[in-house]
Amino acid sequence: MSTAILSDLEIGKAAEHLVVADLILSGHRAYLTDQGLPYDVVIDCAGTLYRLQVKATRAAKRLPGRNALGMGYLFHVRRAGKGGRRQYADNEFDIIALVAMDIRVIAYLPFYDSVLQTIHLRPPGYQHHARAERRRNIDQFPIETTIAVLAGKRPVLSPRPTSYRVGPVDQGRLFEIA
Repeated sequence: MSTAILSDLEIGKAAEHLVVADLILSGHRAYLTDQGLPYDVVIDCAGTLYRLQVKATRAAKRLPGRNALGMGYLFHVRRAGKGGRRQYADNEFDIIALVAMDIRVIAYLPFYDSVLQTIHLRPPGYQHHARAERRRNIDQFPIETTIAVLAGKRPVLSPRPTSYRVGPVDQGRLFEIA
């Protein structure tokens, strides 16, 4: 199903559920929160609670600026509410989860004393120019790295599966576990 026919509210809800599923499948305890809070998801990591704000985009777009920038995902990380009527304060949540809905990939970033208004991330596998040290791909920000940074530890990067596909052979085992 194309995301073009879904409303912004439905896209937001889907992104929140996708984040919770990703966190649970990564071995964390994660919960959706009630409406009206400045954060969408809570993650319990060894007794420490982290508040996550989820931002979603439907698909990669041509990034603003010079044509040399090309395609990527653009997230407005400081705007809150319909049409971005207000701005988030630094202490309203701990982590921002940026979701690319077309490829269902999530980037997790710490959100403390952030002065950034927008974040541009490239699609997975994008090859950057040699002088582009500040550019990153959306699949380069796992939750483990963000939690390590927030906990004051040195992050250890490890390879992680990019998707969780359940085939017909695996479905029986899923129901046995449940």
